[in-house]
Amino acid sequence: MSRSTEELIEALKTVEIPTLGHFLEDGFCDQDLRPVNSGPQLVGRARTLDLTKPDAFAVNRALLALEPGDVLVIRVAGRGHAPVGAVTAHAAIAQGAAGIVVDGPVTDQAALRELQDQLPVFSTGLTARTTKRSGELANEPDGALDRAIEIAGQTVRSGDLVLGDAQGVLILPPTGPGDDVLDAALASDAAEPALVARIASGEALAAIIATE
Repeated sequence: MSRSTEELIEALKTVEIPTLGHFLEDGFCDQDLRPVNSGPQLVGRARTLDLTKPDAFAVNRALLALEPGDVLVIRVAGRGHAPVGAVTAHAAIAQGAAGIVVDGPVTDQAALRELQDQLPVFSTGLTARTTKRSGELANEPDGALDRAIEIAGQTVRSGDLVLGDAQGVLILPPTGPGDDVLDAALASDAAEPALVARIASGEALAAIIATE
C-alpha cells in the first residue's frame, strides 16, 4: 500500500541519501551545491523562488508564503547576490521551514552554522554582497514565486520533495522515489551494519561483495 505524504516524508528522513543513489540515476543536483551547515538530513516540500533580480522584498514575500515543512528553493540569476543570511534564516525557522536551498551564494556563514540543528542550508558559495530592498520584482510579486526553476542541473517545482545531506541535494517528484525503491533502500540500510561487521571481522571479501 502506498504511503501517505506524511509517511513518505518520515520514511525519507530515515533513509541514507547515498543509498538512494544505488537505485536512482536522476534528480541529483550538481556537486557545487553543498551544505553550509551540518544539521539533520533535509527532507521537505519545495517552495520555489526565481530571483531574477537581487530584490530582498521578493525574498521576504517568499518567506511569508512558507508553510511548516516547506523548503525554500531559490534560483539566483547570475549567482552574484546572497538572498539568505542570519535574519532570513531566523524568519524561515519562525515559519516552520524544513530548510533552504540556494542556487547561488549565501552570507553570514557563522550564524547559519549556529542554526544548523534548526535549519539545514545549502548553497553554491558565500559572498558579502547581498540582495537589496529595491522592489525590482514588484511588478511580478507572485510570478517569481512557485515558478519552475533550474537549480544545479535539476528542474524544481513547488511541491517537489527536496532531500539534502553532507553529500548534496536530491530532487524527487511529490510521490517520492516509488515504494519499491524506498523499501529497497531502507532494507539496504538495515543490512549494512552486519555487512560492515563481516568485512571488519576478516571474512573473505569474495564471500561478501557482489561481482556480477
